[in-house]
Amino acid sequence: MSKKVIFKIENNTAFIILNNPIALNAWDYQMRSEIISLLKTIKLNQKIKVLIITGKGNKAFCSGQDLKEINNFNTPKKVQQWISQFKTLYKEIRSLEIPTIAAINGVAAGSGFQLALLTDIRISYPKARMGQVEINSGIVSVIGPWIIEKVLGLSKAIELSLTGNLINGKEAYKIGAINYLTSQKDIIKKSINIAKDLASKPKHAMRLTKKNIWEIYNKDFNLIFKRAKNYHKKSFKSGDPQKGSEKFLNKN
Repeated sequence: MSKKVIFKIENNTAFIILNNPIALNAWDYQMRSEIISLLKTIKLNQKIKVLIITGKGNKAFCSGQDLKEINNFNTPKKVQQWISQFKTLYKEIRSLEIPTIAAINGVAAGSGFQLALLTDIRISYPKARMGQVEINSGIVSVIGPWIIEKVLGLSKAIELSLTGNLINGKEAYKIGAINYLTSQKDIIKKSINIAKDLASKPKHAMRLTKKNIWEIYNKDFNLIFKRAKNYHKKSFKSGDPQKGSEKFLNKN
């Protein structure tokens, strides 16, 4: 396990911590691979009753895709592998039969915002910033709008995907993207308290309820990722994502 992903278990609660604070906890192929491996491990551990996902530091939960990696997507095969990994990751998260909590301690952008929305319960603070920002870097939004529509409805999926705007924690709470607001320093404490409550629920009822929710997602899960591969191949062929990421990296 690299130092960019921290895993720990306290009592019956597992923690996955994205540990790349210099890059606002942006993730790359290696980090996502490690998270996939951890999620599979969690599924096999009957003692774990809740998972909390958060980011290291006080600036970011996950700022999404590491744009340095995008510059290497020069073939359709690499794009396909990229989307396939996200498919595996998102399936592992959403199909967990224990409750998942996102402790959103800072920016949650792009696929980082998607990660948060794929969890069951989300805790953040009023000044947090989050949104579907791909379009600002020339990246087509396919999976993001689908997830947002599932959680927040089609109108918000369209608005957030087309504008690429970040909303604050108060607005996110208002539209249902956040379930609980607290102070930034109390996010983990609040998350642990909620985890304790969820862990106390009847085990079999919880697992079957979670299984049913996954089946709701799974109806069009394969279709949306098939579509994502097609659209992203076209997008990267146009050169827009590469230009957008290069512009962002040069600016920063």
